[in-house]
Amino acid sequence: MINKTRLIDEFIELVSVPCPSKDEKQEAELIMAKLRELGLEPEMDKAHEKTGGTCGNVWAYVKGTVPNAPKLLFEAHMDSVAPTTGTKVVRKDGVLYSDGTTTLGGDDKVGVAAMLEAVRALKEDGVAHGDVQLCFTVSEEIGCLGVVNMDQSWIKADYGYCMDIGGAPGEITYAAPKLYDIYVTVKGKAAHAGIAPEEGVNAIMLAADALSKLPAYGRLDSETTFNIGMFNAGVGTNIVCPEAKFVIDMRSLNVPRLEALKDSTIALIKEAVEAGGGQVEFEVVEGCPAVELNKDHECIKLAARAAETLGFPVELKTTGGCSDGNYLCGYGLPCGLLATGMSNVHTTAEYLKEEDLYNTARWTYEIIKEAAK
Repeated sequence: MINKTRLIDEFIELVSVPCPSKDEKQEAELIMAKLRELGLEPEMDKAHEKTGGTCGNVWAYVKGTVPNAPKLLFEAHMDSVAPTTGTKVVRKDGVLYSDGTTTLGGDDKVGVAAMLEAVRALKEDGVAHGDVQLCFTVSEEIGCLGVVNMDQSWIKADYGYCMDIGGAPGEITYAAPKLYDIYVTVKGKAAHAGIAPEEGVNAIMLAADALSKLPAYGRLDSETTFNIGMFNAGVGTNIVCPEAKFVIDMRSLNVPRLEALKDSTIALIKEAVEAGGGQVEFEVVEGCPAVELNKDHECIKLAARAAETLGFPVELKTTGGCSDGNYLCGYGLPCGLLATGMSNVHTTAEYLKEEDLYNTARWTYEIIKEAAK
């Protein structure tokens, strides 16, 4: 069974190790040592050769005792957002906090700790189970670089679970959006703003005119969002601005809707800029594929049955956020997102209820047991 005291102690140990994005080496070495203590043979891939980090993703394989059970992959990321070095955990009334000088690191050490404890309990209890694969990724917080640069052939599973989303254990996210980032460069013509402004073409005004013609922004519908997140322009107050750049973040659970939105947005901006005498360039970057699982997919139903066995309220949800799970789905692995209780993430006010940590590990353990039935 899950040992709550041991689990909390291990979580505190995990978050105390420095683990900024691209420099997770100490965390990876700690996790690999713990995996070896469990009798496993962890491996590190070569994702860091592409990311420029200090280590790759860590993988481990637990051989099952039930040959025909579905093979499961559980995934969590090793990095935490800054400030993350020197985390000191404060326990108060059943809740874990940092001392206020760093993030807590529950995003995503709650997933890491739950996975380790679930496997430890499996071995101690000697329960029947299928094959289980563990994956601990790097640099999730700066664009899911670990999973983007992993060798997909290392994935040996039928279903996956990404342990990286807020909410109480029992909440299962079955759909997440596809994302596009569109980098727009509007080009005008420089001129002296006081002597010959009529000889210039102001790129700021061209960009502003184009953006003003957008039919909507923010939440476009229940599945789609659209944001202008960055705008940079100008070289001096006395110069007609020759170039303006901005970035559009658009994402949707409805992939055909997103593709149509991308094309129409580019066409609208191009028409507006060229009508004003300027030129425009676009760089379209696919941020992540969509998580598109049906509520009735066995991956989702398996997690729901396990939660029900534990008495957790089950809630099936969608999200507008992106995670490593998007890419795992994009690689052909049906992957659900399991809520782990992390709260106020990416801030020094982050916290985690001890009960949620405990229940996340119990849920992981129960999913593995349920899959063997």
